[in-house]
Amino acid sequence: MSENSNPLAKNAAAPLYEQLKFAIKEMISSRALGPGDAIPTETELCKQYDVSRITVRRAITELEAEGVLEKRHGKGTFVTLPKMETSLLNLGGFSESFALRRYRVEKTILEMSEEAADEDLGERLGIAPLAAVLHISRLITTDGTPMTIESSYFSLDLFPGLMNEIHDDTSLYSLLQTRYGREVKHAKRVINCRVATPKECGIFRCASGDIMFEVEKTVYGEDRSVPLQYSKLLTPSARMNLVIEI
Repeated sequence: MSENSNPLAKNAAAPLYEQLKFAIKEMISSRALGPGDAIPTETELCKQYDVSRITVRRAITELEAEGVLEKRHGKGTFVTLPKMETSLLNLGGFSESFALRRYRVEKTILEMSEEAADEDLGERLGIAPLAAVLHISRLITTDGTPMTIESSYFSLDLFPGLMNEIHDDTSLYSLLQTRYGREVKHAKRVINCRVATPKECGIFRCASGDIMFEVEKTVYGEDRSVPLQYSKLLTPSARMNLVIEI
């Protein structure tokens, strides 16, 4: 950045910090800065807008208070990521909830493999230990923001050949219904909270120590004694509101 490249109007009625706030918001609305992007440093902003460090700090502090920016210790100041809402009473997955709100939803397979169920997974899926299961892990993004890691398990006795049917953007519940005649009718969710691992911080672009929602979900058809899927959905708590409407 060149010095004094965007000087503010020093004789204007609006204080300089207010003008700088507007300039930063303009960078965000024009998509010069996107959700999760780092804004220029204090030094860079001082040079670019020909203002004092006090002016820069006041503008940033007020934008933090408004929820536009967030500071990450040791990393800098970033554009706040959007906070989503999803109903815990909705039978669909998080990605379906986001799509209904007209967000651009994309899914990317991180891992997919056939495995032998251990005792715990066998109990959750109602199958014998060592029975074959399909494990698929996908990253769900909304408008380009990493939102959820969805790790799902399916009995391959119940869904033979399932691996060959799944691609990045496959709707799992639609596939279960159209290919296997199994429609999701009931769901059980258990919500846990834990600290993000270093690997997860890298995927979600979040700070060390951030709290994650870990939602365990088991879905059933008409027969609640036959689980169709067991999954864990991991989402930064700062990006999600879990809503119950009664």
